[in-house]
Parts: sequence; C-alpha cells; structure tokens
Amino acid sequence: MRSRTGIQLRVPEVCRPNVIREGHANETVQEYIEGIYRLQQEVGRVATNEVAQYMSVSPASASIMLKRLAEMGLVEHTPYRGIILTAEGEQMALQLLRIHRLTERLLTDYIGLPWNDVHDFACKLEHYITPEIADKIAEALGHPTTCPHGNPIDATVDDGSFRLSEAEAGKDLIVIKITDERRVFLEYVEQLQLVPGAQVEVVCRTPFDGLIQINVDGTQHTIGPEVARYVWVKEQQ
Repeated sequence: MRSRTGIQLRVPEVCRPNVIREGHANETVQEYIEGIYRLQQEVGRVATNEVAQYMSVSPASASIMLKRLAEMGLVEHTPYRGIILTAEGEQMALQLLRIHRLTERLLTDYIGLPWNDVHDFACKLEHYITPEIADKIAEALGHPTTCPHGNPIDATVDDGSFRLSEAEAGKDLIVIKITDERRVFLEYVEQLQLVPGAQVEVVCRTPFDGLIQINVDGTQHTIGPEVARYVWVKEQQ
C-alpha cells in the first residue's frame, strides 16, 4: 500500500480475509491486530483507509471490523484521529510477531526453505501455534534473537538500526534487517546482495527522484526510495 508516507506494506494474499465466517473470526482478528501493529511502526496512528489497503478489503469492511475490535478492547478508534492498539491489542500483536518470526526461523533452519519463501507460510501457521509451542520451538532452535530477515523475535527490542534512506554518504554500514517481507522484494534485495550482514556504503544521492547510489560488498547499485526505506542498517564499529 502507498499512504501519506509512501509505505508499501500489504498483508500477503494467503492471509487476506474474504468474509468473517463462523470459526474464522479469531484468525481475522489476529491478522488485523498484527497488521495494525506493523502499520503503527510506520505511521503512528493508522487511518481506516490504510488498514483497508493493507488487508486488501473495502473501507466499509475495514470499518466494520475496526468497530468490532474496539468493542473487544483491542483498539481505540477515534474519528478523524485514527486507530491505535490498546495495551491488550499490542500484547496480542507482539505475541503473534514472536510466533511468526520463530516459525520463519524454523522453516529456514530446520525445513530448509529459502528465506524469501517463508513469510507467507508463517503467516498461515502462526494462528495454530500456541505460546507454549512457540517456547518449545525457541528452545529447539537455541533461542534465536532474529528471524531470517533480521527482525527481532521480540519486537520490543531496539536493535539500534535505522533506514538506509536516512544514512549519510561515506559511512561504512552493515545491513541489519529487511522489513518488507514480500517475496518479490526479498528476491530483489537478494539479487543486490543487500541482505542482513552485507557491508554497504551510500556513495551519493541524486538531486531528483530520491535515487541512491550504494556500494554493496564492492559492487555498485542504484536503488530507489522504497528499497532504501525497508532496508535497515547500522554503522560499523
């Protein structure tokens, strides 16, 4: 989706709710709560249209669901001021993200799936894994701290990274995480070798269009602002 900040987040197709049916409401609630949390990390208070675009539903459908979430005490929805998760809603989102990222790590480390192909699978499986099972997965994996894309298993952890779009030219940087987990996006940054652990330097910026010339492990590429927004880096010590 593209909103007031130009973000491109969108829930994977496999996770998009069609209608709220008996027996499926809980999964739909979870997808909305996780989606709102992800959007909050981008824009703060979230607009109804942004939720609708993220979930690939109509604004009317999103409004109905948001009203339901407010009645459940999971979100606060103030007209003209947007939507924000309550403490209960945020706790649910953090638990879902932990399960999601542990599942991604399980699928890559144990099953052997490529890192660009696990997000959608984890999005489906996360609804059937309890926190207790997630603890067992974490133990079996040796308590990993990040998912295959570099995002902290505990989403409250501040890893000190910042967007590549905000990096100064000439600094020696290292890629920490990728926050756009769409398969096509991950395949693209992998082609550029712009993956967690890669050494990168911003060479220069064009005065128009927001293009950035970067050096990735000795190879130069030109990337646009969308790519730079979802690649997070730290200065090398």
